[in-house]
Amino acid sequence: MKNRFAAAIGLAAMLLLLAAVACTSSAPPLAPTQPSVSVRPTAVPTKLPQPTTGIQETPTTIEPSAPATPIAVYPTEPPTEPASGQPSGSGMVETPAPIESVKLAVSDSNPPVYTLQITSGIPSGCVKFNGYETLREGNSINVNVTNLQPAEAVLCTAIYGQHEGEVVLDGEFTPGESYTVFVNGKLTNSFTARDPEGVKMAVAESPIERVNVTVSDANPPEYFLQVISRLPLGSSCSKFNGCDLSRRGAGIIDVTVTHLEVTEIVPCTDDLSVAMTEIPLGTEFNSGESYKVIVNGEVTNSFVGRDPEGGKKVVKESPVESVELVILESFPPQYRINVLSTMSGSSCSQFNGYDVSRPFSNTIHVTVTYLLPAGDVMCTRDIAYAETDIPLGSDFVSKEEYTVVVNGVTETFIAQ
Repeated sequence: MKNRFAAAIGLAAMLLLLAAVACTSSAPPLAPTQPSVSVRPTAVPTKLPQPTTGIQETPTTIEPSAPATPIAVYPTEPPTEPASGQPSGSGMVETPAPIESVKLAVSDSNPPVYTLQITSGIPSGCVKFNGYETLREGNSINVNVTNLQPAEAVLCTAIYGQHEGEVVLDGEFTPGESYTVFVNGKLTNSFTARDPEGVKMAVAESPIERVNVTVSDANPPEYFLQVISRLPLGSSCSKFNGCDLSRRGAGIIDVTVTHLEVTEIVPCTDDLSVAMTEIPLGTEFNSGESYKVIVNGEVTNSFVGRDPEGGKKVVKESPVESVELVILESFPPQYRINVLSTMSGSSCSQFNGYDVSRPFSNTIHVTVTYLLPAGDVMCTRDIAYAETDIPLGSDFVSKEEYTVVVNGVTETFIAQ
């Protein structure tokens, strides 16, 4: 009887243990997020309950194992739900990509291979790069760079990214002819096709003689840069190559003007040829905003956007009250001038900007201008003032004398 009673108690205890184990594992596993990380838990020593029978058994112990290193496990199938910040629902639409820079690379092969190196913007975490489309019409090459963005308004991460890619220009290029590149409808490059059978030549930045900004009377006004550059090795050993144009930020126009020059030691003509280039800048300039032009690393111009409804304007040189030289404490020292100029009639006149040129190494010419309405217009008789800070750069040799001429007013200084 006692043996039967003890066996019954032992059987009941085993049933309770099995029920407890079943309860702890009955909950379904949570669905992992994508991608998931799997971590092997450390085992904890566990003593099994002793049987109530009279037989003594050695208790079973689960020994601990070494802690596991987390292992990233990536899904083999695309996630069924969109990741955070990514669009869902009605899909994506194609949009023009912001263009950061476009540079032309030319190989040394025969015939040369022309490649555009394009850096475009990705405005947010919901936008991704789409691709390129190229269309050539004669000597004009049009490239469309596009992104994909959500068709509907969604919450996105405010992260501005960039995409760098290359576009090989197909077709034949006639040596000596000029070609222009338009990316997303705007001029970005011009270049002269190489002669693979000619003397080997390398690309170099051109010395800049003068840069002018001109504005048409159209509505909206069209803006142009007229660049006069030099060919330093004479016409027999250097040839005009072209230019690269980019808009760095909202108010900066960055231009690089280049030429080709021989890489071998050969006799060259001693003439100092110049090249004149007209670069269209388009019409997208806000009225009243200031824009700076940087050519080959130096500030050459500043101008103010015209009001398309303001009527025809004429450019006048501003009378100059004073010119003050400022040397910044930097290495190398940066030189600037502060110019105080006047304009006649504050009701009619508007500050226009300035042009900087360096026709000789030790002489800098600066022209400060303002705008007046064309024709007979009634204006107030007061005098308006404009204070302008003009950077001159850092290309100055210590202890040499330099002359700055601002609208006929001369200032001389010794470089530090």
